[in-house]
Amino acid sequence: MTKSFDLDAVAAEATREPMTFTYHGQEWTLAHMTGVDWRVVELANEGDLQAIRKAFRMGMGDEQAERFDELPQPIAAMTALFTQWLKFNGLTEGESAASPDSSESTAGPSKQPSRRTTRASGSRTSSRAR
Repeated sequence: MTKSFDLDAVAAEATREPMTFTYHGQEWTLAHMTGVDWRVVELANEGDLQAIRKAFRMGMGDEQAERFDELPQPIAAMTALFTQWLKFNGLTEGESAASPDSSESTAGPSKQPSRRTTRASGSRTSSRAR
């Protein structure tokens, strides 16, 4: 009989050290994004404010998130926190969270198409005369 793939074991092994930060004189912990639902992180990284709040809640856990929700949360501070959390996880804004350890793109900039036109062979009429 074939042994089934144990996704629970993979998820447990993939969990890494959490990010800690200080806010209002208290130390807080955000789990590494490998422990947060990738669908939520993907939406949060696209700027969805509800998803950012949900990602923070998932990263902090319910008890810590309840205490955190009681504090002021200015958009500039929360944006900076989310950006730092992305950096901590090896991501940049707009990058897919489905693969936090992906390498940088090696693709170069694409060339702009030529605007030059060619005349049909044997044609004596320029494109301006048409």
